[in-house]
Amino acid sequence: MAVTFLRGETVTVLRPSIAYDERMDPVTTWEPETVDNVLFGRPTTEDVDGAMRAYGVHVQYALGIPKEYAASLRGCRIVRVRDSGMEHPSEYVVAGDPAPLPPELCPTPWNREVFVGWVDG
Repeated sequence: MAVTFLRGETVTVLRPSIAYDERMDPVTTWEPETVDNVLFGRPTTEDVDGAMRAYGVHVQYALGIPKEYAASLRGCRIVRVRDSGMEHPSEYVVAGDPAPLPPELCPTPWNREVFVGWVDG
C-alpha cells in the first residue's frame, strides 16, 4: 500500500514597505517572498466570524502556512505562483495578523491558519 503525503503549493507573499514622498504622502511598494508548501482550502461559514468582517475581507480561502515560515503576515497579500503567469493574477489580502500555534502542538508541517480574500473599501 502506497503512502501519499499531503503537499501544498508555492505562493508569493507580497510584504508592504511604506516610504514617504516629498509631500509626505505614503508610497507603498511590495516586496515579494516565496513560500513553499502552503495549503489552500475553502473555509466554512463557521470559520468566518465577525472578526474577519471587521477587516473588510470577504474570505475566499483558509491557508495552512508551514512551520518554517515564522514572519508576520499583517498587511500582506498572497499570490498563487501557478496564477502568476496570468495577465491579472489574483492577489488575496490577509485578514488580521494570524499567529502561529506552538510547533509542538501541531503534528503536521503547518501550524498557522490564515484567512485570505477580497477587500471591500
